Amino acid sequence: MNTAQERAQEIRRRYRFKRPSDIERVLCSENVQVTRFPLAGRLEEIVVLNQVAIRDSIEDARHVFELLAHALGHYFLHAGNQMDLLTPPNTLLAEKWEHQAWDFAFELLMPARKVKAFLRSGCSEDDVREAFEVSAEFYQRRMQAFQREHAQPFFVQDAVDF
Repeated sequence: MNTAQERAQEIRRRYRFKRPSDIERVLCSENVQVTRFPLAGRLEEIVVLNQVAIRDSIEDARHVFELLAHALGHYFLHAGNQMDLLTPPNTLLAEKWEHQAWDFAFELLMPARKVKAFLRSGCSEDDVREAFEVSAEFYQRRMQAFQREHAQPFFVQDAVDF
């Protein structure tokens, strides 16, 4: 488990986070202001100190909560994501920050221990998405990250001789 995931678990405990709409309670408690703004280009959200701007053209509530979870990742881990405004999008630091913010969002909205339980139970993808109240895109990204996190390491001594 990485630092971003540990921080998300801490926030889940502190605010008794159970469902995506609980994010509003976290934002209020942390005095984080959310504004809808006509962001352009690749930006869907931006965080500067305790201000979050979400692209005003995004109407799907689930997508908004997912972006807010991502923004909270930047808020709790990086004191904002204004780095995106100052650096080209493909720098190593910018990529690391984005990865960490998504890890935070994934763990906040779909904690690994609960994902494991759903996978063991044999629930359908639709059932899992509905249980966590996330979009299909977020679900797919979370599952890809989950598979990377839980991949079995391959060691040379495990290899079969050919």
